[in-house]
Amino acid sequence: MKKKLILLLLVLCPWSIVHGPAFAQTRDGEVLFYLGNGIAVREPVRYDVDVAAEYYLNDRFSFGLDFDAFLRSPFSYDVIGFGRYHFEMSRWPRYSPYVGVGMGVLANTRGQAWFDLMLPELGFLYEFTPHFYIGPNVSTHLLSGSTDTWDLQILAQAAWRF
Repeated sequence: MKKKLILLLLVLCPWSIVHGPAFAQTRDGEVLFYLGNGIAVREPVRYDVDVAAEYYLNDRFSFGLDFDAFLRSPFSYDVIGFGRYHFEMSRWPRYSPYVGVGMGVLANTRGQAWFDLMLPELGFLYEFTPHFYIGPNVSTHLLSGSTDTWDLQILAQAAWRF
C-alpha cells in the first residue's frame, strides 16, 4: 500500500521531483549574515565589498546594519542602518522580495563625509537551502555633505541564517 501511495504522489507531483521541497521556513527572530560584492556606478565606477547583518522581527519586517567598502582611490566606506519589508509569495515560497530604506554615513580617506539616505533598496532572497540564501540587491543613495550627490549600488549577495 505504501509503494502505491508513493508512486501516486510521484506521478501527480512531478514539480516536487524536479524542484525538491519548498523550504520557506519562518524567519521570526532569526539573524541573517550577508557577504556580497558588486559595483557603485556613480563616476568613478568602484568595486563594492559588502558585509551586513539583519534581524527579523517577524516574516515581514526586519532591520539591520550594513557596511560597504569601495575599493578605488580614494578608499571609501559606508555604514548604514536599514529596515526592510519582505513580501510573501505563496506561489514561490523560496523567493522573498523586499523593499527597504536606511540612513548612515559615507566617508573616504580624504577626510570627506556625507550623510547617506538609502531610498529605495530593492532585492530578493532565494532560499537555496534552509540556511543558505542568495540574491541581488540594488539601492539608490542620496548623499548630502560638503557637496550633494548620489550613488547607485548593485550587489550580488549570499546570506547564512542562524
